[in-house]
Amino acid sequence: MRFWIQCTRFETGQTIHINIALVGSMSREGERTVLAFVGGDGQTIEVTETPEHILAVHLGAPTAAP
Repeated sequence: MRFWIQCTRFETGQTIHINIALVGSMSREGERTVLAFVGGDGQTIEVTETPEHILAVHLGAPTAAP
């Protein structure tokens, strides 16, 4: 099973779909979220959504601890 996330490229505003299994890490640089992909090539993509927004939209909002 594959899970795809929909993000918006920071530079162009273009919508892009990314296989979440290929994202090794997410970090913030100012207004940009940087998605770093697994593997040795060091490829990254900058998107407008925050890591919290990406995870909430695609995995559901976190629940409060009791």
